[in-house]
Amino acid sequence: MIARERPRPIPYLRNVERWIWLLVGGGVSLFFAIVVSLHVFYPGTPANELVTWSNAWLFVLPAAMTGMGVYTSVRWWCCPYCRRPLRAKGPLPERCPQCRHALVEPTEAGRA
Repeated sequence: MIARERPRPIPYLRNVERWIWLLVGGGVSLFFAIVVSLHVFYPGTPANELVTWSNAWLFVLPAAMTGMGVYTSVRWWCCPYCRRPLRAKGPLPERCPQCRHALVEPTEAGRA
């Protein structure tokens, strides 16, 4: 079985996709980095006592980044022409289901 090449979205959607990945992925990565650093700095502390009210503020930035990524996904993952939201599950359609404008760049085979 030969895998098909994944079509590249148009620049607008590629940019939105990058921001979603950076915000959500960055927030999750930062969360795990904080948890690991708490474990490293306090090795004898049980896991259920690592996060207290005195250090819970450390998790505000990862929560805000992840929330902003979800907001970006809901607000900007849409057709740039008709502004209708696109499906988040499954592959990106080649054309908008509503206005039929192209959402992916033509492949090399399609240009020839």
